[in-house]
This record gives sequence, C-alpha cells and structure tokens, in this order.
Amino acid sequence: MLGMKLNSKQFSMGFVVAALLIPAVSMAGTTSARSLLSNASAIAKRDKKNVLVIFHASWCGWCKKLDAMLDSPEFKSTFDNSYVITHIDVMENGDKKALENDGGTDLMTQLGAPKNSGIPFFAILSPDGTKLGDSVLPKTGNMGYPSEPFEVAGFKALLKKTAVNMKASDISHIEAFLTAQKSG
Repeated sequence: MLGMKLNSKQFSMGFVVAALLIPAVSMAGTTSARSLLSNASAIAKRDKKNVLVIFHASWCGWCKKLDAMLDSPEFKSTFDNSYVITHIDVMENGDKKALENDGGTDLMTQLGAPKNSGIPFFAILSPDGTKLGDSVLPKTGNMGYPSEPFEVAGFKALLKKTAVNMKASDISHIEAFLTAQKSG
C-alpha cells in the first residue's frame, strides 16, 4: 500500500485491522505457562492422552534436536497418539527474552527441574495435572535430549510408564533411533 493514496474509509479500516493485529503479535510470546498447560490438559482430557510439557529456548540445540525427533514423519504420530505436546519458553537471552512464557521458570521448578539443570527439561502429566514422570534421572540429573545409553534407557522407561497409546514395538523403534544417533 506504500505510495498509494487511501480514502478516509480505507485508512480507517486499515488502522482498525492494524490495531487488532498489534496486540496479538505482541502477546504471542507472553502467553502464560499456566495457560498453555491448562489448554494442553483440556485437550489431553478430551483425547484421553497425557501431557508432555517441554521447557526449551530458541538458542538450545538439544531442544531443537528433541523437537526434530518428535516432529519427524517417522515418530510424530507415535508421540501425538499418546501425548499432547506443549512447549514452554524459558532461559532466553537478550532480545529474545520477550519469547519467554510468563511463569515458565517457576513452573519448570515446580515440576522438578533441578537447579541449573539445563534444557530441554520435560515432564509428563496426566490430564488432571498429576506428574507421572520427568527427564531427571537418578544420580545423573536432567537427561535433556536422550543421547547417552543410560539416557536412552531412562527415556524408554519413561515412555513405557506414561505413553498411553504407544506399543512396545513403537518404543523399541524410538530406542533404536536414539541409539543409532549416538553411534552415527
């Protein structure tokens, strides 16, 4: 529309559209963590699944690797059949701080992330909010993206315990994929 003359009606309509869009854009990164979790829980209850809440940041390579696995054509439907996956943005730096979800760090702590645990940290909740498990392994701390053999074993155990619609063969396939990533 640059360089075009607008009549007053066109200008007013454009102004109204812009005014409506600005709050939606500016609030996109500030949705509260509790609100995101509440929405995911409602969907999980309706669909008879659990909630996989992942705490991540834009700069986190391990977070991106976890998301790539969860979203891959090979595994997306497997995870989506058992979990409503929701992301909470935490630990951003500098100009990316606005991406953080309000209350995300507090929620991460409440769900059991050890102090200075790093990300990704994830927890699995029932639709009513009961914590069923998380990415913390005994004696070693947060597994993040499961890449070491003991992390893969911990992730497999977590899936067996919390994946309501995942078959043993699906879990074995995920285990084989993660194990091959380490050696590949």
